[in-house]
Amino acid sequence: MTMTEEKNKNQLKPYDYKTGALDNDGVVVQKIYTKAEGFIIYRTNSAIRLDMDDDHPEMKTYMANHFKIGVDLARIYSWLPENLSWAEPINKQIARAMTTNVAGNYSEAKKMLDHAEERIIKLKIIQGRIQYTLSAFLVVFIISIFALLLSSSSAAFLSKVMLCGALGGVLSIAVGYNSLTIDIDANWKTNSLIGGSRIVIAVIASLFSYFAIQSGVAFSFIRESESNDGIFLIAMIAGFAEMLVPNMMNNLARENPTTEHEPPKA
Repeated sequence: MTMTEEKNKNQLKPYDYKTGALDNDGVVVQKIYTKAEGFIIYRTNSAIRLDMDDDHPEMKTYMANHFKIGVDLARIYSWLPENLSWAEPINKQIARAMTTNVAGNYSEAKKMLDHAEERIIKLKIIQGRIQYTLSAFLVVFIISIFALLLSSSSAAFLSKVMLCGALGGVLSIAVGYNSLTIDIDANWKTNSLIGGSRIVIAVIASLFSYFAIQSGVAFSFIRESESNDGIFLIAMIAGFAEMLVPNMMNNLARENPTTEHEPPKA
């Protein structure tokens, strides 16, 4: 017996596949979606697979049909999570589309894949927004802990200003939650980093507004007040309104224009 014959002898046929057992590549079969005489569609932890019986008379037809959706599947697979158990409803729809396509109904399979793609994009955006928001809340929580632990009067006051700016940033995220722009190719680390950095920027904006008040550059009337509530309010607004600090800087630049010396007249 040749090596090829020995290999074909050991190859699993579609009806030999079992959940929890190994496939022909030595990967554990997590779920079986379609088991037919000539092919099987199943899922491992990281991929939805199609395996065919090489001896089946329709094998070449099945393969030709499967190649028609190769580009669509490649795009969809690139967006699916690494652990496919997190997206089982979408996995089932992709498997149904693959089964429909192998059977020769390409147009119906294409519609199903297009719908699955829409669902994946929505899922990725929802996950990204949650990761974005949770990281922002985490940064605010850390800042609030520092504000509670600091005992020095000057440091404690600055920490409260920073906390107000951070709260303003969180409020800005909450108000614009449905319009948060998420890159569907980004992973959770990227989304978390962007969400946390937005709070850091809000804190910097609140500190800028505080020093602007103290120096009399802007909102000087608040400095004259005996209460510090106005400072905290402006700090929160600076964290909430992204254009407040740039507008303050623009106004400062207009109030202090640089003058160029004109050349002496002949």
